[in-house]
Order: sequence, then C-alpha cells, then structure tokens
Amino acid sequence: MKPIFRTDLLLLILLILSLFTGVQIHYASHFQTCEILHNWSLLHTIANILLFVVAITHIKQHWAWFKTIVSSLSRKSKVTIALSVIFVMVSVTGIVLLTCVNGHKGCGGYSRIGLIHYWLGILFGVVAFLHLIGRWKILKKGVKR
Repeated sequence: MKPIFRTDLLLLILLILSLFTGVQIHYASHFQTCEILHNWSLLHTIANILLFVVAITHIKQHWAWFKTIVSSLSRKSKVTIALSVIFVMVSVTGIVLLTCVNGHKGCGGYSRIGLIHYWLGILFGVVAFLHLIGRWKILKKGVKR
C-alpha cells in the first residue's frame, strides 16, 4: 500500500476515534464521574494530537492539489475547502480548551467555547464523511493494493 493511502486510512481511524471520544466527553460531563470525564478527555486529546499531525501530513501529500484549489472550484473542492476551514476552527478551539487550566470562568467543557468546539467537532465529522464519500472509490482501490 502506498504511503498516501496509509495516511488516509490512519486519518479515517483517528477521525472515528476523535468523534467517538468527543461524544463520550459530552455524555460523561452530564452523566458520569469526573474521573471518567478526565479519562475520556485524555484519550480525546491524544487522539486529536495524532489526528492533527496526520492531517498535516495528508495536506503535505496533497499540496500540489491544494495550490490549484482556488482556480478550479468543483463540488469536491468546496467540500475540501469547508473541511479545511472547519479543521482550523475546531483545532483552534481545541487548543484554547487545552490551555484552560483548572476550569477558569468562561473556560472548559461547560463554557461557550467548549460548546462551540463540540458542535464544530460534529460538523467536522459530517463534512469529513462527505469528503470521504467523494473519494471512497480511490481510497478503496488504493488500500487494496
């Protein structure tokens, strides 16, 4: 399997892990103990640091295509642009949440920024799924090799 398809497959696995742990954090914040919430948060943070690194690798592997994206705005390009913008937004809000020490007022999971991050994460998952659907045949063929 070519490295580019390994990266794509790893992105898919990490995206699923990210979405799953993010929803678990939201659930735990309402119905479970602080210890369980902390454990899900730790796993979510680790998964997303890996996701961020692999996403940057993915962007580097497709950089030639990214440079031409503005000149040829197809439906696939619009989904990719949306995914890229949402990725930056969810990353920034996640970093802001990571810098929140001891739950300062207006900071953390119950804060406005926490809810914005949660909904951006859900939106990111939906748009990433659309991105994946548009490239499913290519990914499937590349992974089989």
